[in-house]
Amino acid sequence: MEDHSATPTLREEIRGGLAGEAVEYGQSPSLARTASQKLPHHDTASSENAKLESKEETEKTQDDSGLLSGLRLYLVFLSLMLCVFMFALDQSIVSTAIPIIVSDFHAFDQVAWIITGYFLTQCGLIMFVGQLLTVLKAKWMLLGAVFFFELGSLVCAVAKDMDTLIGGRAVQGIGASGMFVSILSVIATVTRVDQRAAFMSSFGIVFVISSVVGPLLGGAFTQHVSWRWCFYINLPFGGIAAAAVVFLLPARDPEKNDNVPDDMPLWKKLMRLDWLGTALIFCLVTSLLLALSWGGNQYSWKNWRIIFLFILGGLLAIAFVASQIWLDKRALIPLSLLKDRTVLSAACTIFFWMLAMLGGTYQLPLFYQAVRNHSPEKSGVDIIAFMLSVCVAIFVSGGFTTKFGRYYPFFLLGPPFSAVGFGLLYTVNANTAGSKLIGYQILAGFGVGLSFQMAFLAVQAQYHERPHLLPQATAVVTFMQLTGAAIGIGIVNTVQSVYLNTEIKRLAPDVDFELVRHSVSAIYTLPKAQQPAVVEAYVISITKSFIPIIIAVSLALISGAFVRNHSMLQKGGAGGGHMA
Repeated sequence: MEDHSATPTLREEIRGGLAGEAVEYGQSPSLARTASQKLPHHDTASSENAKLESKEETEKTQDDSGLLSGLRLYLVFLSLMLCVFMFALDQSIVSTAIPIIVSDFHAFDQVAWIITGYFLTQCGLIMFVGQLLTVLKAKWMLLGAVFFFELGSLVCAVAKDMDTLIGGRAVQGIGASGMFVSILSVIATVTRVDQRAAFMSSFGIVFVISSVVGPLLGGAFTQHVSWRWCFYINLPFGGIAAAAVVFLLPARDPEKNDNVPDDMPLWKKLMRLDWLGTALIFCLVTSLLLALSWGGNQYSWKNWRIIFLFILGGLLAIAFVASQIWLDKRALIPLSLLKDRTVLSAACTIFFWMLAMLGGTYQLPLFYQAVRNHSPEKSGVDIIAFMLSVCVAIFVSGGFTTKFGRYYPFFLLGPPFSAVGFGLLYTVNANTAGSKLIGYQILAGFGVGLSFQMAFLAVQAQYHERPHLLPQATAVVTFMQLTGAAIGIGIVNTVQSVYLNTEIKRLAPDVDFELVRHSVSAIYTLPKAQQPAVVEAYVISITKSFIPIIIAVSLALISGAFVRNHSMLQKGGAGGGHMA
C-alpha cells in the first residue's frame, strides 16, 4: 500500500495556485494536470519523507510557475503601484496648469486637446494592447509601455509649442494604455487568485489618491516652479519602476493559445492580430472624443460637424462589431467574450462608475470655487471627504473579498449609497451647511469605492481557468473604464454648461456668459449686485449635472446584477473557485 494522503492536497495547491493558469511554467492547464499525475510514489515506511519531498516539489513548482512571494513580490508590487500612480496622476495633474499652459503658448483654441490627446491614444489602443499580450511577454510589454510614457513625459516637459505638447500627451497615452493592461496581466501571473482582491484594492486606492493629488500638485508646480514639472516628475518614478521590473519580474511566456501555434514565427503571430479592428476602434474613439471636445465649445451641438462626427461614430461602431464577428477568434474581442455576460456586465458597470466618480470629482470643486469663492487648491481640499470615503470603501470591500472570497455583493451594495449621496448633492444650494456637504460627499464616495474595483475581480475570476483570454477580457473592461472617463466627463460638463447658459440668460442677462464660463474667479470681479444671480446660476447648473451621475449609478446597479457570482478563494484547488 502506498500512502498518498498528502499528495492530493499538494497537487491541488499546485493546480490552484495561479488563478487557474498552468502549473508548469508556460504550460496549459491540461498539460499541468498530466504532469500532476506523475508525482512520485513512496512506500508506507517513508511517508514522512514523502510529505517533505512533496512539499519541496510543490514549492519548486510554484517558483517555476512564475508565482512570487515575500520581499520580491512586494517590491514588484510597489513598482506596479508607481506605474498606476503615474498614469492616473497625468489624467488630472494638468487641470490646474491648463490656464498657464494656454497663456504661454497663446493657443486657447487647442486647450481641449491637452486632455483629449491623452485619452485618445489610451482608449484607441488599449484593446490592441490586450491582444498583443497574447503573443508577447507581459514583462517586456510593461517595460515598453513605461518607455513610451517616459518619452511622452519628456516631450511634454521640453515642448516649445502646443502641437509638440499635444503630441507628447498622445505618446503618454500610448504608454498609459500599455501599462494599465500589462499591470493587470502581471498581477494575474505572479499572485494567487485569493491574493488579488487585496492587490487590486491597493491599486484602486492609489488611482483615487492620484486623482486627488493631481490638481493640487499641478497647481503647486505651476505657482511655485513651472508647469513643466507636471511632466518632469514622471521621469524618476518611471526609472525606479522600470529598474524593479527588469531585475525582479520574471519574463513569463504568454498562455497557450490554440489560435497562435507555438512554432509560428513572431512576425506571423503579429500579422494575425486584428489590425482592422484596431483601426476601426481608433477612428471610432477619435470621432466621439472630437465631438465631445468641440460640442458646446468651438461649435454648437447643432453644428453639422458635431452631427457628422456622431453619425460617423455610429457607422464605425457597426463596422467594428461586424469585423469582430467576421474575424471570430482572431478579433480584438473574440466572440466568446462578446457572448459572456460577466464581461459585458463588468464592462458596462465600470463605465457607469467612472462617469460617476470623475463627474463628481470635476463638479464638486467647481461648486466650491464658484459658489464659495474658494481657490483651486482650497477646493481640492474641500473634496477630500469624497476621495477619502472612496479609499476607505475600496479598502473595506477589498478586505472582505480577500477574507471571504466574494465580490458580487458589492455590485449591489455600492449603488444605493452613491444614489443617496449624489441625490442629496442634487438638493444643495448656496446656503447649504459645510457639514452637510461633507456628509453627502461621504455617502456618494463610499458607494463608489465599494463597487469600483469589483469589475476587474469579476473578470479575473471568470477567466481563471481560461487564462489565455484574460488579457483581452481585461482590455475590454479597461477600455470601457477609460471610455467612461472620457465620455462621462463630456456628458456631465455638457449638462452643466447648457444649464449655466440657460440660467445666466434668465437670471443675469447683462452678464457676459463666456467670461464667467471660462473663469469662475471672474464672478467675484463683477459688480456686487450681479454676483448673487450668477452664483445661483452656477448652483442650478452644477446640481443639474448630478442627474446623469445619478442615472449612471442606477444603471451600474442593474448591469452589476448580471455578473456571475464566483468565489475568489481556492478551496481544494478548484480552478476558478466555484459559482454560487
